[in-house]
Amino acid sequence: MAGSRTKTRIRAVLIDAMTRARLRPKCIYLALPLLLFSVDNVSAQNCVSPESMKPRLQGKPDAAALTDLGVWFAEQKNYACAANAFATSLQTDPNQKDVAHIAFMFGVSLYFSGDSKEGIAALQEAEKLGYNDIKLHLILAEALDAAHDTAGAEAEWRAALEIDPEYSDALDNLSTDLIADGNFKGTIEVLENPRLVSQRTAQQSLSLGLAYAKLNKLDAAVRVLRDGLNTTPDSLALGSELADILTQMNRKEEAATVLEVVRARQASDPNTTTH
Repeated sequence: MAGSRTKTRIRAVLIDAMTRARLRPKCIYLALPLLLFSVDNVSAQNCVSPESMKPRLQGKPDAAALTDLGVWFAEQKNYACAANAFATSLQTDPNQKDVAHIAFMFGVSLYFSGDSKEGIAALQEAEKLGYNDIKLHLILAEALDAAHDTAGAEAEWRAALEIDPEYSDALDNLSTDLIADGNFKGTIEVLENPRLVSQRTAQQSLSLGLAYAKLNKLDAAVRVLRDGLNTTPDSLALGSELADILTQMNRKEEAATVLEVVRARQASDPNTTTH
């Protein structure tokens, strides 16, 4: 993955998705084998509901009350309890409206609570049910990358880019995965797009430069990496890769100058970020 910065941003946008996104009503049976929870489990795990919701949760609460409880737990970042509440809601009424969105919230809660395997299964089920939101693809791609399912992650990064072709984090991660897979032509196809040239991130410039270098197109690699350094002049990763390629081309003085300039920029600014 491109780094913790990307994960933080992805998780931030997901919290909003837990409470806002809605789909049209559907009547589909949710075939999740992991729905093993109950209202009793919610209490057993010290999942204390707010006083304002207790009247709705007395006796046999309906699915809507349980979903609202799950949203409340998610807002408190109590994801294990949120997962229990969403699962119980889905069990209570598998044909309720917004079932795909609730399955999505269930999957996100499982993933955030540390249950990656079941979280992935729930998110994939939400996808099958028709939930097509960029946030689903982002979190599922992150989860699949963490599970070392690079091919699956690549498919989800691409799905996110179909919704927003210029989403930087998805481009960063897709290009990183393609490089790791040795798919250098695919990396170039993704990143060598006129609309992206002026807004490539350091990670995208690095991936594209590496792809050209691996295909022995060193002049193109130098061009891309220089452009990247012009945009992100403090990136030691870009400077190091450019210096390595220049050295391969017997342009050692240029290589030394590149490294000297990048290191000088870093030394002069203690707040610079090494990419």
